[in-house]
Amino acid sequence: MTILDLLRRHPRYLTFGFLHFFFSAVGQTFFISLFVADMTARMAWGDGTFAGIYSGVTLAAAFALPFIGTQVDRLKVRYVSTVTAIALIFGSVTLGLTSNIYGLVAALLVVRLGGQGVMTLIGSTVIGRYFNEGRGKALSASIIGISVAEVVLPPAVVWLMVRHGYTTVWLVAAAVLLVVFIPAIWLLIRRNDNFQRADTVAAEHLVTASDKTEQVSWTRSQVLHDRRFQLLIPAFVFIPFVFTGLVFNQSFIAVERGYTATWMALGLSAYGLSKVFCLLSAGGISDRFGPGRMLRFVYLPVLLGLLCLTVIEGKYSIPVFFVLTGITAGMESVIWPSLWADRYGPRFLGSIKSTVRFLVVLASASAPVIFSFGLGFGIQNLLIGLIGYGLLCVVLVWVEYGLRE
Repeated sequence: MTILDLLRRHPRYLTFGFLHFFFSAVGQTFFISLFVADMTARMAWGDGTFAGIYSGVTLAAAFALPFIGTQVDRLKVRYVSTVTAIALIFGSVTLGLTSNIYGLVAALLVVRLGGQGVMTLIGSTVIGRYFNEGRGKALSASIIGISVAEVVLPPAVVWLMVRHGYTTVWLVAAAVLLVVFIPAIWLLIRRNDNFQRADTVAAEHLVTASDKTEQVSWTRSQVLHDRRFQLLIPAFVFIPFVFTGLVFNQSFIAVERGYTATWMALGLSAYGLSKVFCLLSAGGISDRFGPGRMLRFVYLPVLLGLLCLTVIEGKYSIPVFFVLTGITAGMESVIWPSLWADRYGPRFLGSIKSTVRFLVVLASASAPVIFSFGLGFGIQNLLIGLIGYGLLCVVLVWVEYGLRE
């Protein structure tokens, strides 16, 4: 079964997943980082102030995710989606209009929790738990939404912001959420659709399973005590940590190496394009060979990208790095959700994935501050440290694969 076959058979469900990933852009680092300089100027902050606030709100958002993940397992998912979208609308409007520090901090918290946290959690959870056959391809078709956003939004945002200011960008984002996203999710998913609830999906899988023992679902507590899961923690937070840290500090890196803001934005678009191409192929490969087997090789491209960025200071190292990082990010965007669903079952997947997201957001929250500190020792030394971290992840993944076998 190909992705096109899945799209023909389940267009509503895959569109539902796609929209959640696309509109998660409102709270993603690649989107918010475009406004750092203007927000800092409006608030008259010094260097590093925004980074500290951003890390703080991201950390606070992380602690709410496990609770929300439980609700994704309990409630009809379109209700959770609607509440999340409404919160994102208020957060976007506030970010666009406020000059009050408390309002800005609260709005940042809302968009980080709702965008990077809840939107991606919902999209990957409902698709991962519903699709048993062709799970990898279904995840590819949905997760590609964020890659599309990474390609089209940075140039569009820069263009709109230069001409009309960043307030207009946030108001447009709120308007699109209101008139496109909310009506779409209510039209796509029917009132009593089994797709909406974890218990009905788990029961449906149990009825259709040829081997009932394969349908045992792990609880969050069992997963946290699983040694295989513990070994993989440094690996699944690696890309969020590295990407958040480098993108958030892109202005500083650009100044140090003589890059322009436009060139960095093009680098982000190159990242999105390479991620799109890998997403389209990753699902089929994952379904054929298994996510655990693929995971052993997925971090090699980003390590090559970091090496290129370390040894080549010219501007052409930027697109090379982003393209290679996009390859790894695209592959693991499918591998990790497939691995959790395959290994731990559908019933408590929301709780499990919210815990994973909690750890990922913790890594993202720490990245701006750690990178700002690390850049004080020079870009080269920071990049060498990141290469060492990546090599450690490769070793841990191979050890975990040996345990599984």
